[in-house]
Amino acid sequence: MKRAALLLIPVLSFAQFHRAAQDREIRYWLLDPSTHSFRISHDFDVDRVGQASVHSFVRKGSQVSPDSKITLLDTGEPLPTHIVSGKQVNELGYYREKYDNDTVVVQGDLPKPIAKGQSVRVRVEESYVDPAGYKMDGNELVWTRTLGRPLNFVSLPEGWMLTSVNTPAVVTLDPQGRVTLRFTNTHPGDLAVTIRAKRR
Repeated sequence: MKRAALLLIPVLSFAQFHRAAQDREIRYWLLDPSTHSFRISHDFDVDRVGQASVHSFVRKGSQVSPDSKITLLDTGEPLPTHIVSGKQVNELGYYREKYDNDTVVVQGDLPKPIAKGQSVRVRVEESYVDPAGYKMDGNELVWTRTLGRPLNFVSLPEGWMLTSVNTPAVVTLDPQGRVTLRFTNTHPGDLAVTIRAKRR
């Protein structure tokens, strides 16, 4: 029993570390390709003292839906969410990186600024339209995107099956029966992914 308990300690520590780590995982759900749309969801922590809002930065070339949602996971509370510019975010001084003034940013306002020794965990849920990266080619859908997170999940629309993918992935079915690809990125750079699929 003592030996088992000692073996369990590193496992628990590892789980807690990754629960507290910055966003390592992101999920994508491809919608009907005629809409060029997909949904994403990702979680992250905020612990900067005095920070009163959290942000999700939209890639250039993508359009984010106004129904984006940011949730405070520790309480389940939805945060007031709205679209701001990169210029407005730069003026807050929260981030080392400076963003282009016209960058589109989804902002969620926290109930109160982060206090010393405090952290919060939030979930961002967004819908994107990306005509260049998600389109039809004949009878196949084609989704092209660079993935920068260590762990990335992409689910095809319901009723579609995978025909090809340009990089290794673990392929499974989600609880709704949709084909889901898991990409693990162990390199410091982004992973360039192209998925092709057709109706079953």
